[in-house]
Amino acid sequence: MTADFASTGLLTRLDLRRERIIAPVTAVVLIATNAATVSSVNTLYGTPEERQSLAAGAAANSAFKLLLGPLEHLQSNAAVASWRAGLFMIAASAVCAALMVTRLTRKEEELGRLELVRAGRTGRLAPLTAAVIVALGFAVVIGVGMAGLMASAGATGTEAAVVGGQYASTSLAAIGLAALTAQVATTARLANLIAVAVVIGGYVVRGAGDASGWEWLRWTNPVGWAQQMDPFGANSWWPALLCVAFFATTVAAAAWASGHRDLGGGLITPAPGPPSSTVSSVAGLIVRLHRGAFLGWLVGIGVFALLIGVLVNAATSLTADNPQMMDYLHRLGGPGALSKVFLAVIMSYLGFAAATWAVTAISRTRADESAGRIEVLLATPTSRSAFIASQLGLVVVGVSVLLVTAGLLVGLGAGAVTGDWAGMISDAVRGAAVQIPAALVIAVGVVALYAITPRLVVGGGWTMVVAAFLLGPMGELFGLGQTVRNLSPFTHLPMVPSQPMRWVPVVVLLLIVVALGALARWRFDRRDVEGA
Repeated sequence: MTADFASTGLLTRLDLRRERIIAPVTAVVLIATNAATVSSVNTLYGTPEERQSLAAGAAANSAFKLLLGPLEHLQSNAAVASWRAGLFMIAASAVCAALMVTRLTRKEEELGRLELVRAGRTGRLAPLTAAVIVALGFAVVIGVGMAGLMASAGATGTEAAVVGGQYASTSLAAIGLAALTAQVATTARLANLIAVAVVIGGYVVRGAGDASGWEWLRWTNPVGWAQQMDPFGANSWWPALLCVAFFATTVAAAAWASGHRDLGGGLITPAPGPPSSTVSSVAGLIVRLHRGAFLGWLVGIGVFALLIGVLVNAATSLTADNPQMMDYLHRLGGPGALSKVFLAVIMSYLGFAAATWAVTAISRTRADESAGRIEVLLATPTSRSAFIASQLGLVVVGVSVLLVTAGLLVGLGAGAVTGDWAGMISDAVRGAAVQIPAALVIAVGVVALYAITPRLVVGGGWTMVVAAFLLGPMGELFGLGQTVRNLSPFTHLPMVPSQPMRWVPVVVLLLIVVALGALARWRFDRRDVEGA
């Protein structure tokens, strides 16, 4: 039995090295986002009267209950901050933990590296065990960080500890789930899809229960179990035991499956393509390679956008009797009617989502090159210029489609609630379209990093997204100076529809995009291509 775990320590150190960029950046983003939430709650709901107004207004809206759950505890800013960020961020942390496990297991197997590792003095269960250990460390860091934030916001030691337990236990369940899906699915993408769908599905089912009053639905999934821990009410640890039991069961099943399948095999395989299908151009190949992941992003962003549109009408109740909240929204979104300000602020967040998709798309291209597939492609009559142009076209069209679609769905949702279909759709689409140049600065910038050297894509791409986010809308919450905030391309955009259109910053950003694209094409023509 001990032989099954041989070299686990060595592989754990290897996995830690492989995650030395992605894991810390992810942890910083999650904790910083919660820190911004704590800061905003301290500013906007600092008195019992303001918290009571929130509970009677926006928090009573069914859509808010679907997203965040009911606001049941108003005794402190920490309780409100936990509600504002809690369940959504808990689910997001769990998704990140699941992706980490798949990245360190099935992805390595898919690329052929696990076969080389298993050829050495490595136990059968060592790779899986090492991945689970590293992911557990990530879950603990997130849990401790969130507990510390709640303590700084005024939560008692026990309350803060239970908040940290919510994050850690839900991530624990997601780790076990991903360990199992990585064994039964034959590709990393499919394993990720199943694991993420289960986590997000649980979040949605829990939300449906809160919105409809069917609270028993909370008991059907790990996100609901975390909600039942109720740090500022029941303050109970025992629902976390359900996550622990789920983790132990799924990891045991993953270990069993690992010993009863061939390397590279699995129970669930992607559907094969049509046998007579042909791809006549490199652009067609790029579209085919990325369309599955892109459609997943399009659906996810689209559902979120539609729900946000439904909430536009609740923006007035959100700021009722709260001048601090109204002042904050106007500082972010400019002057004008509150519904227009709300749309402008939301569109800036959707711009970051579109830029994030671009980073993931070019990360896949980087992985294809590391696996030697780009070298094989360029051995055909495909030119380097055509290949890098296809990557630039991918991110330009993809970002534009994501944002315009998101704007349209926000407008449809808002129109359904307000009855002003034409006005809401026009405002939302214009607000989304104006975000395209800033998102493209990041997207085309990542292509330029890839063209310079592939190893810059992951660290550099995510650094650009995180920096733009923290210096952009989060910069206002953190009180950063305007000079520092100007480092984010999103800071320079006019906040349409609450502000009139200004073309100068848009043109400047587009010129930067063109310059980055030219740099990418020039540099890729002159660097070596990595082989397998």
